[in-house]
Amino acid sequence: MMDNLRAASNSVVLKVILALIMLSFVLTGVGSYLVGGSNSYVAEVNGQEIDRARFEQSVMNERARLQQQLGEQFSQLAGNEAYVKQMRQQVLNRMINDLLLDQYAAKIGMAIGDDQVKVSIQSSPEFATDGKFDNSKYRDLLNRFQIAPEQYAEMTRKQLLSQQLLAAFAGTNFSLPVETESVVALIQQQRDIRVASIDMKALEAKAEVTPTAAQVKAFYDQNKSRFTAPEMARVKYIEVDAAKLTDDIKVSDQEVADFYAKNKPLYIQAPRSSYSIIVLSKESDAKDVLAQLKSGGDFAALAKEKSLEKDSGAKGGDLGWLEAAAVPDDIAKAKLTEKGQLSDVIHSDMGYLVVRLNDIQAAKEKPLEDVKAEITKNLLQDKSYNKFEDIQTKLMDGAASNNLSLDAAEKSSGLKAVESGWLSRDNMPKELAYPEVVQEIFGGDLFGVKGAPGPNSDLITVEGDRAFVLRIVEHRPEAVQPFEEVSADITELLKRQNVTKMAREQADQLVAALKTDKGDEALQAAKVKFGDKKVITRMSDDAQLAESVFALPLPKDGKPSYGVSSDKNDNIVLVALDAVHPGQMDAASLKAFSAQMANQDSGVVLDALISNLRQQAKIKMGDLANVQ
Repeated sequence: MMDNLRAASNSVVLKVILALIMLSFVLTGVGSYLVGGSNSYVAEVNGQEIDRARFEQSVMNERARLQQQLGEQFSQLAGNEAYVKQMRQQVLNRMINDLLLDQYAAKIGMAIGDDQVKVSIQSSPEFATDGKFDNSKYRDLLNRFQIAPEQYAEMTRKQLLSQQLLAAFAGTNFSLPVETESVVALIQQQRDIRVASIDMKALEAKAEVTPTAAQVKAFYDQNKSRFTAPEMARVKYIEVDAAKLTDDIKVSDQEVADFYAKNKPLYIQAPRSSYSIIVLSKESDAKDVLAQLKSGGDFAALAKEKSLEKDSGAKGGDLGWLEAAAVPDDIAKAKLTEKGQLSDVIHSDMGYLVVRLNDIQAAKEKPLEDVKAEITKNLLQDKSYNKFEDIQTKLMDGAASNNLSLDAAEKSSGLKAVESGWLSRDNMPKELAYPEVVQEIFGGDLFGVKGAPGPNSDLITVEGDRAFVLRIVEHRPEAVQPFEEVSADITELLKRQNVTKMAREQADQLVAALKTDKGDEALQAAKVKFGDKKVITRMSDDAQLAESVFALPLPKDGKPSYGVSSDKNDNIVLVALDAVHPGQMDAASLKAFSAQMANQDSGVVLDALISNLRQQAKIKMGDLANVQ
């Protein structure tokens, strides 16, 4: 349910497509609540049990989700006992959270009836044909995803309950069991810890951590899909880059002059006028300024002193030279025609304006020197583009004249071909990383027989005025790598897994000793020592360690709480949690946070709710979860 609530808090509507519903179903293990079980339990929450059968089903669902999401990488992770225990712990935490929320909803009188579930399912567009509920389509889709109707109904019930719970949180008359201060105390909480590292280098030196040749080969045989090398190719290519063609292109002064002479109409300065303005907020102020100007007042000084328009005011009101099309309508309507002429007071969106026409320039021809740089740049671009087009034509002709080599293309274009290393679709060098080029390389049209080179490509044009002609030098289809090529990597992987397992076992033994009066003795014997105090927050850089620290129970009776974790370098560490400090905010920040929490941050509120419910709940862990 917790994941459903998070989804709802991000404005995801209940009637999502079936695929997304299925993902949420697998993620939260909702279906596991429908699986029967024995009298054994993995946890007891306020007297209500989570039995082993339901828990193991949820773990299976989570494994399936991770396998689909991570693919081959999950096989490696699944071989790590510490990772598997962490995954099982996360599943159990979710199930406990779900059960707490179910209990809380029941306590405050929230419930979803069978009729509501039925209406929701029958109104879902995924099950509709021509706008009406289609029972055959409903059954077909559920069968396709192997979901029993009662399981889907139960999941729909939980999603509707999630929506109802969130709606209650959003309601103005609903009282949360935690105040804003409690949320802040939780989110910004700091924890004092000490960390002791297990000496994994010492464990690496032990002979028993090195896998045997038989174990390495067995791992390879059981995980061949992990060692599939992607389709690869080596190519030879010629690139034409228009930007690089300007290096040896020159534009002479005579060419510039000739172009200027033939295109003088392009370089005529249109008539333009220079204006200055003063902007005021009141009409009476504007009339007063206008009177001062008519009495000989200094326009620039008055603009700097009084104008509300700061940019022009800083320049004495000057707007610069404006062609007729650029003159604002309010100024144009004043119809000023003589140098120094003042407008009457003009009412505009800016306020009240007083405008002066400073000067007028008639149309005139721009001198060659004023436009020489512009003409030179344009001529250079034209020459570059023409050369680019010419080289492309020569390149195409050369590649077509000898379709089994780039020699003729090199000779005709004057460009040298470049040979690449081995490339794959996901490992392309920057100079070739264009979708058009990748598709041409791996599309199949350029492959010869049995990996031999095929024909030259056609001209491939890409963004940025670039073009390529290429050919395949050598091609390797996707294939499982030979054992000899990967055996060393497998050996290191299995060795690391064995070291991690041994380190985890040692850490678990030390934690057990620390919970008795033999902790110091055990640490000394293992040559493990806790470091200095560190302060950890939820936003600490080492997210893996922070997650473990915030999952530890609170210290009691002045004694630390101990646990086992791994740091960001995947080293196994012991953690001693010495103290917990509630987060704090100043009054202004607290007020802003409270508004944000009320308006949009339902996810934060739900985190606080779950934390509060867990603190108040009686949670008893069974011996069957295998999460410690």
